[in-house]
Amino acid sequence: MNHLTPYTLVLSDKKNPACSSPKRTLTMKIKRPNTQQTTIRISIALRISSNGHLDDGTISDMEYMLQYHEINFDSVTEIIDETTNYVAGVILTLDDVTVTDLDVIVKVTDFNPQAWSRIDLDVYTINLRSNRRESIPSKENDICAIFHNELGASGDLNTLVCNHSYHHQCILGWIKMNLTCPVCRTMLA
Repeated sequence: MNHLTPYTLVLSDKKNPACSSPKRTLTMKIKRPNTQQTTIRISIALRISSNGHLDDGTISDMEYMLQYHEINFDSVTEIIDETTNYVAGVILTLDDVTVTDLDVIVKVTDFNPQAWSRIDLDVYTINLRSNRRESIPSKENDICAIFHNELGASGDLNTLVCNHSYHHQCILGWIKMNLTCPVCRTMLA
């Protein structure tokens, strides 16, 4: 990488025999040493084209996630180029591409002093998924404050740390724009 870029990049991989169909993932770990933010871990599906390079869908997912976490476009392009070349090289060394699990790890150390302003929305969304539950009779007549439907109208509910409940899809959409509870404005992160 260019020595003027405020990022360092380390690529590695893990190969395992596949039990059934290969599981291919690309895991990005973004570390921010000049901030109090912990390491961000993002996993996306690793899809490749016929020449072994990352396909357009994987590149698009990487681009979105890296830019979401405030890594500038030039650095994103450089990280993606190095990653796709690395993946192509690894794919060529596999004995049997069709029966090998491959987990590629992209470690990005980010020295951007302004990077603290984003929380790890992806981890928060995963936590919301783990809080999913079926609606219970006492909640069935309650109203979802986001789209004003009865909570009993959908089987999937999420309860936030402040104990307010919402439809799972409603609250996922909400937290992408607002990091507070829609009712009491408690910070969600």
